[in-house]
Amino acid sequence: MTIDELTRQIEEAERLLAVYRSADEVIVGTKDQIYSRRGLINQITLTADEIGAHVVAALEQRLAAMRTELQKLGVEYQERSR
Repeated sequence: MTIDELTRQIEEAERLLAVYRSADEVIVGTKDQIYSRRGLINQITLTADEIGAHVVAALEQRLAAMRTELQKLGVEYQERSR
């Protein structure tokens, strides 16, 4: 993965964190190779109280791992101000 690709993924993860932190509901579903053209299947809607913190924690872990990878490439990432 290039530095530019990794930087774009970090920016997207930061954007998603803001979205999930303020979400009222989260739709969760599965994606099956056979049915992938139909989008998500087996969907459920959960309230932010039920799952929001889990999604945010997962995104924070992913973001930390991507920032670490970027540092290994010799780049110090500065979060953009919103």
